[in-house]
Amino acid sequence: PFPSSIARLTCTQATAGTMGDAVPLIDAQTANILGSINKFTVQQHVKVFDNCIEQPNTYTIYNLETNQALIRVQERSECCPRICCAPHHSIILEFNALDPAGNEMFPVITMEREGCCSKPCTGGLVCIDCCAQESFVHAGAVPGVEGGQAGKLPKDRVIGRMKQPVPFAGGLTPTIQIMDRALTTDEHWASLTGPTLFGGCSENCCNVPFGVKRVNKDGSVAVDVGNIATITKLKPKSLTGAIREMLTDSDMFQFEVHDPSVTPQQRATLLGTLLLADYMFFERDIDQCGYDGGCYINLCNCYCCGALYPCQLKLEK
Repeated sequence: PFPSSIARLTCTQATAGTMGDAVPLIDAQTANILGSINKFTVQQHVKVFDNCIEQPNTYTIYNLETNQALIRVQERSECCPRICCAPHHSIILEFNALDPAGNEMFPVITMEREGCCSKPCTGGLVCIDCCAQESFVHAGAVPGVEGGQAGKLPKDRVIGRMKQPVPFAGGLTPTIQIMDRALTTDEHWASLTGPTLFGGCSENCCNVPFGVKRVNKDGSVAVDVGNIATITKLKPKSLTGAIREMLTDSDMFQFEVHDPSVTPQQRATLLGTLLLADYMFFERDIDQCGYDGGCYINLCNCYCCGALYPCQLKLEK
């Protein structure tokens, strides 16, 4: 269930800091939620007509073991860029904790990603810095902001940052570098990596696993240890789920922390990384089949240097 001790905690950064964060910025309630649970499910809400008119995404984060809703995530973005440029538009995601009845209680974190209106190369080949997707995770709420301000928010309460590596974004391996807030700068402490082929009709048959590994001081992946966390895009459990996946953007993920030393702020950044990966890899409209001068079936997508290339079977006229 939702942690019962949450009401007895006082919102002091000192309490949050006991969990091991170098610069503790999240409050004790948020640290308790993120630090006491190791397995989460992230469910994207179904939006009616989402493939006709792109709508802001909404997610609910659950405790995997109890199925208790913990956090609701709401996208804030400008209408025209979202309709014309999704999923590469600018976004601000607001994470709010939920009580056992599902009512929002207090802000947990805020995530921002600058989109293609101000970074026109976003979503394609990553050759130079302006092509790379980058997100920031802030402690608590950032009041008075609009979706179009993504990338321009004050950075004084940033607890983590995620970015595609430059150049080539991991080559044939989808890669997101994960940075943690340190005393004077941020430190590249982990990397998320995934498979080359995923998406399309393959989503109906296969889970898509992404591993999170610690990195060494020189930036190389620590291959001598296993994943400190895993993020898995789950395949549908039923025919109804498969039809929903085909006709909407609704996705389901599982996030599991394997290393208990991962701090609450690092877990918050990993949740942000999960949602960034969803926007980058799984938010393509009608990704399984369609019509473009002839009917086609998209078997899967191939990742190369930051871009996705569909592998299709097409029936010409």
